[in-house]
Amino acid sequence: MKERKFSVGIWAFTSCVDRFATTGYRNAFSLEEQIELVGKVKGLDGVILQFPTVVNEGNVEKVKKLLLENNLKVAAVDANIFSAEFAQGSFTNGIDSVRNKAIRIAKGTVKMAKELGINYIGLWSGQDGFDYPFQANHSLLWDREIGAITEVAKCDPNIKVCLEYKLKEPRMHITVGTVGKALLVCEKIGLDNVGVTLDFGHSLMCKENPAESAALLAKYNRLFSVHLNDCYGDADDDLMAGCVHPVETLELLFALQQINYDGWYGLDIFPYRENPVKATEYSIETINFLATLLKKINIEDILREQKKLDIIKIHELMKNVW
Repeated sequence: MKERKFSVGIWAFTSCVDRFATTGYRNAFSLEEQIELVGKVKGLDGVILQFPTVVNEGNVEKVKKLLLENNLKVAAVDANIFSAEFAQGSFTNGIDSVRNKAIRIAKGTVKMAKELGINYIGLWSGQDGFDYPFQANHSLLWDREIGAITEVAKCDPNIKVCLEYKLKEPRMHITVGTVGKALLVCEKIGLDNVGVTLDFGHSLMCKENPAESAALLAKYNRLFSVHLNDCYGDADDDLMAGCVHPVETLELLFALQQINYDGWYGLDIFPYRENPVKATEYSIETINFLATLLKKINIEDILREQKKLDIIKIHELMKNVW
């Protein structure tokens, strides 16, 4: 039995646009070409799609066929509620017609997940928040955010709604910005199908320890999904997994092992200048290599010393791992 199920966000196989290269760093691929490239990645099991921009009611049968032909499963479907039309917010938008459209898209994502035979959707409300002091009525933003998520989650209790938190970008302050805020939303809503996607890079941006955040979410049964990547901590670099923070990545894998996490290991990378197939494969290889190091850890010894917070002893024990 395979130890980990790997998926990758379909966005890694786009032209990878930024504000300097506004047409991207490579030629744009068609959806057929994107899925075909994803299917070439060694060690990959699935793909994360977006609704309605990638998969929708008009092309779902075509997408199913392409996935089958390339031996891929759908790991999750994310709601695209972060595009320019939601520049002043999606779930928190002060114009009801715009807010209602965002909610309809999220509900459509739930319906699409069911159509694709999966039980996970991703919600990242990157446009919800504020940029300037005095710009927002913060209490109202929170009411509208929580109210919309609740409405989406209630439309099908069998579909898990995964809240992906992020500190900033595109907003300077995103409403659901930290692990504590995401967990608070889950507990406030109180529905079993509302949980959190822990993104490694987003956690570092918040100056969190990803392993601690995973353990905290697991304590409340809210760790639904994991996204792996890497960054330098100041921005959402979406670098290949394990390339900057291998020790913290190893610790996260250790924490996931301790809590018996059996969900997807999603690769949320954005290879601007790298071949996307090779970048995805390298991320998988790195995670699998780090996972082999876990087998060298004497878990009982580590846990014993962690009770005492004896870092010197712990490092001595970890020397055998490296």
